[in-house]
Amino acid sequence: MKIKILGSSGSVAPGQNTAAFLIDDFLLLDAGTISLSLDRDAQFKISHIFLTHAHLDHVKGIPFLVDNLVMARPKAQVTVLSGRAVIRTLKTHIFNNRIWPDFTRIPSAEHPVLLFQEISTRSPFILGDYKIYAAKVNHVVPAYGYLVEDKNGHSVVYTGDSGPTEAIWKRMKGHQVKGLIVEVSFPNSQRKLAQISGHLTPALLKKEIQKMPVRPEKIYICHPKPVYRRTIEKELAGLKGVSLEILEDGMEIQT
Repeated sequence: MKIKILGSSGSVAPGQNTAAFLIDDFLLLDAGTISLSLDRDAQFKISHIFLTHAHLDHVKGIPFLVDNLVMARPKAQVTVLSGRAVIRTLKTHIFNNRIWPDFTRIPSAEHPVLLFQEISTRSPFILGDYKIYAAKVNHVVPAYGYLVEDKNGHSVVYTGDSGPTEAIWKRMKGHQVKGLIVEVSFPNSQRKLAQISGHLTPALLKKEIQKMPVRPEKIYICHPKPVYRRTIEKELAGLKGVSLEILEDGMEIQT
């Protein structure tokens, strides 16, 4: 499994894009950036986008992707998947012909470029040789994490935005988790802000690691707020007994 990091920041800054992780060129976890990170041909390979939640920094690449597709390949389609509340938010507040055109009816209602599909937390979504398991996580809006398993039984877990949580860790049981992509948005000094906004600090991450039934081979950190990045890096360096790496845009992970 190859994962390209299109964006991994907790906000936008020069050279830092928001969350988007491209698996084997066609499966995207979150869509905070697409067109700014991929050329046209690479964009056209994306067929499925799994969203963790509907916050702008995780979805803002989708409107421009589907616009690009319609202009260049009007018969192309991309499917956006998430929980019911997340899909409803996108339909109501973005693709509503006010904020952005309703691409579920463009170029035609019979063959739209944009499809929405609700996921279940009870059973995996099968996509070719991949199984995608969803689990609810703890954020300020309805949100999900994902476990993506390939044909070799190797798995990657992505939490999206989440404070202290439970279900996504339970989902890891019985899987070969090669990598965990988890957010750490704030330094330890901002613990209160992290908790009320549904995010983690290095100290809170340490407690989450202790909950895991399976210890990932590698833990990748995403979503640091740019203003706190250096402080977060220093505090994460104090976590012993785990293999940690802070993600950078443009990196590739092989599992």
